[in-house]
Amino acid sequence: MATNQERKAQQRQRILEAAIKLFNRDGFKETHITTVAKEAGVSQVTLYKYFDSKLALGQQVVIEMILQGYASFQKLIDDDSVPFQDIVKAMMANKVKLSDAIHPDFYQFVIDEMRGVYGSSVVKQTYDDGEKKFWDSVVVRGRAAGMINPNISDEALLLYLHMYVTYFSTADIPPKKYQRLIDQLMHLFFYGFAGGPVPSPESQPTDQEDEK
Repeated sequence: MATNQERKAQQRQRILEAAIKLFNRDGFKETHITTVAKEAGVSQVTLYKYFDSKLALGQQVVIEMILQGYASFQKLIDDDSVPFQDIVKAMMANKVKLSDAIHPDFYQFVIDEMRGVYGSSVVKQTYDDGEKKFWDSVVVRGRAAGMINPNISDEALLLYLHMYVTYFSTADIPPKKYQRLIDQLMHLFFYGFAGGPVPSPESQPTDQEDEK
């Protein structure tokens, strides 16, 4: 039987999941607290016990999405049976999927939270806390797959990654424009102007295969 603390944690998570669904579908401005409470199966009074305002709920939703995103990709990166090319493709596909799924108004809310527009840096701090560990893991896998130029240092790679992410966190890009170009931007991010990945050792034919 679940303890009282466990039940509270489960209830809080149901509220977050309901808010994620509704904010993404209908936008932050158009989603009311009463609608979130109904979707989560709780009263409005109960919801306010966990989140004292709609803004606080929105901030926690963005944090939850960041944490879920890091956890999902870390699991993929840690699986040595998954080729690095597949990891890159999954990251691209996920960005496109998120862009297609997120309401433009909620996308703007996420960007504003990353910029600290509402007076809190908690969202940006959450992203920053996981950023280095995540990208360190990506770089390690990329080097092992032979898809990162050995002459480029980790320091330069991480600086490039940080500049890229920071730009899109602070640039005043209309949500619809970003969503329209996201797949092209992600391709440029990973493959540059050349247009495609460098073949990796794990995808190249062996000498025996060449002779067939």
